[in-house]
Amino acid sequence: MREGRSRPVLEEIEKRKAVLIPRWRVFLKRFSFWLLAAISVVTGSIAMATAIYVFFDNDFTVDHDTIQQLFIERPFIADIFSSIPYIWLAALALFTLVAFIGFRHTKKGYRYSTPIVIASSLLASLLLSVCLNATDVGGYIHRYLIENVRMYHSLIYANEQRWTNARKGLLGGKVTQLDNTTHILVLKDFQKRIWNVDFSNAEVWPKTRIAPGRFLKITGVTTGKGTFYALSIQNWEKKYNKRKSARAQKVPVIINQEKKAL
Repeated sequence: MREGRSRPVLEEIEKRKAVLIPRWRVFLKRFSFWLLAAISVVTGSIAMATAIYVFFDNDFTVDHDTIQQLFIERPFIADIFSSIPYIWLAALALFTLVAFIGFRHTKKGYRYSTPIVIASSLLASLLLSVCLNATDVGGYIHRYLIENVRMYHSLIYANEQRWTNARKGLLGGKVTQLDNTTHILVLKDFQKRIWNVDFSNAEVWPKTRIAPGRFLKITGVTTGKGTFYALSIQNWEKKYNKRKSARAQKVPVIINQEKKAL
């Protein structure tokens, strides 16, 4: 009886010329899908961490002192929707899908429903993204792309674009040179344009450090091609923007001794 039942199976094996698969290949295949799922979750968490940073770094979420100035010409809801980092959300969706496919091809992945697998992947990415943002990974990735990848500017509307608008009195960027004698700082904005900023009469927010390598937000007026007259200066970091009660302080003007003698 057993031989009769097994004969069709053996004939089918011979017909298809099937061979035994080594155990190490089976293990490697299963491990590859687990690795694919894990990498996708980690990559998705990086995308989520960057998306969270980009959205909550916007001034409308923390800086209530300048909110009216920022939204005089643009509706509040429209600005919120334009500030959503869709490119990073799309990346998160893609890596979640890849994680789902990888998990489904594991040994017991078929047992779990699609909503449970996707929700678990998103939850894992969210928890890991919180840890990444605690070490400013999302901010580092965003700032690197802003400074080095020109195409990234067209894919996202972040605080850097909002503060690259000297015509409307908003100038942000990195200090490259500083002259405390003449009260002139050289600033490179996020479109790599160089500005000579006169901050002799600027109001400086508390905890603001003006030094080469620092990122600043400056309000003021353009006085010529590549020149800017600062009215207020604050740190780029959003933790200082939350200090609503803190008032700006005027920069002390240092008079040159030769001018004083004259």
